Amino acid sequence: MRVAVWLGCVAWLALGVGCGGEDDVPRPRDGGPGRDAMGMDASGGTDGGGGGSDAGPETDGGGSGADGGADEDGGPATDGGTDGGPVSMPCTAAGDCDPFDATSCPDGQSCRPATSGASECMDIDASPAGEDEPCTTGQGCAPGLLCLDFGGGFTCQRMCPEGSIGFCGDGKACFGSIGHTCIRICRPIPEPCDIFAQDCADPDDTCTFTRHPETDAPYTGCRPAGTLGHGDECGAAGSCGHGLVCIRAGSTTTCHHVCGPDGADPQCTVDGEECTGFARTWMVPFCQ
Repeated sequence: MRVAVWLGCVAWLALGVGCGGEDDVPRPRDGGPGRDAMGMDASGGTDGGGGGSDAGPETDGGGSGADGGADEDGGPATDGGTDGGPVSMPCTAAGDCDPFDATSCPDGQSCRPATSGASECMDIDASPAGEDEPCTTGQGCAPGLLCLDFGGGFTCQRMCPEGSIGFCGDGKACFGSIGHTCIRICRPIPEPCDIFAQDCADPDDTCTFTRHPETDAPYTGCRPAGTLGHGDECGAAGSCGHGLVCIRAGSTTTCHHVCGPDGADPQCTVDGEECTGFARTWMVPFCQ
């Protein structure tokens, strides 16, 4: 994955990103090959999502790629203690200004990374674009934003401090990288959904297992549906289609239908299968 980045007329080595969760369920990916506003290639990355369950056969997030799956188990979920969860510990960018504070520079300027890697106050246009709005140069975005191309055209994207939690607000997370030791980029995460109702707004999406890239918290989110069907081997070679999850049993991973708890819809429709599988991290049963 590659992303094009305009940083005050400098093409940066860009975007390396989020990793899989404890079971390496893949994060959904951003964009595609991109070029910066100078026509120079910049590297890209992937976004968050993914995850897995514990003990036994495993499930994958489906969507835009598959992995070894996530665990399935019939027993109650357990954890290792009383950990209160992740703590937001954002880093501080080096330089004369704070790129995460829109008021860090005088009017008419914004704090952006310079060629040295340190942040500097640089001029911006008289009427700069806001977050997610189109841009053509680094000067075209309001303070706190950079002009980036994730494959869908240049838009203004918010900078965020690495290690932060909740900085980006609802629907986004801080995981896109521009090759800076502290500055990362707010990127969209899979929208939460009902895995039993399969209620994603986009018909090309499926509601499947994923994890929040900042907290690693498991949830069900909308991701592009794969092409693999019931019983197909998934793993690293592909991903499961609508209503299916990739279950790992030993060294084998295959796509299984999700089924409703306590006899609710959806029902198992394949002869000989019953709703006895259970991905306990997400508390979701599946047919086996």
